[in-house]
Amino acid sequence: MVELKTQNFEYNKEKYFGLKKQLKKLLGSNVKVDHVGSTAIPNMVGKNIIDVLVAAKNENEFQIFLEKIKGIGFFASLNSRSEIYQFFASKETETGDGDTHIHLVIEATERYKEFLWLRDYLLENPQEAEDYSNLKKHLIESGITDRKQYRATKSEYVSALIERAKKWHNAR
Repeated sequence: MVELKTQNFEYNKEKYFGLKKQLKKLLGSNVKVDHVGSTAIPNMVGKNIIDVLVAAKNENEFQIFLEKIKGIGFFASLNSRSEIYQFFASKETETGDGDTHIHLVIEATERYKEFLWLRDYLLENPQEAEDYSNLKKHLIESGITDRKQYRATKSEYVSALIERAKKWHNAR
């Protein structure tokens, strides 16, 4: 079931920094670890799940990081794996308020850049962040409570939002 709330930005930032420290100790001090997703945006509505982006430099490092992240108790989704991307959740069952997702991505890819473009775009464009929050609220108010349906329903909007973020980034 999808439950949204205005997230506690400062608390989530602290939680992110703790996880970043743990990941850098595990994967190496030079690894890029970024706070992404709605908890990285002040006043954003969301599920209050910390999203963390981890950059692997190449396929070999990707495989090493994948195993190490699983080794600290994160669950790798078989449905979201590719050669350049792996999604991890802090729980094997459906995650919710206070949980963590890790997005392991090869750094030189468009997929990796999209996470950062979107975060930076929403930080610099508060109206877009508010519009995105309002869409999420509208979906819940319309009766969508299943996560799969929620994600599918907002995916077209998110794709367009990422395109705007990419254009914004490239114009800078």
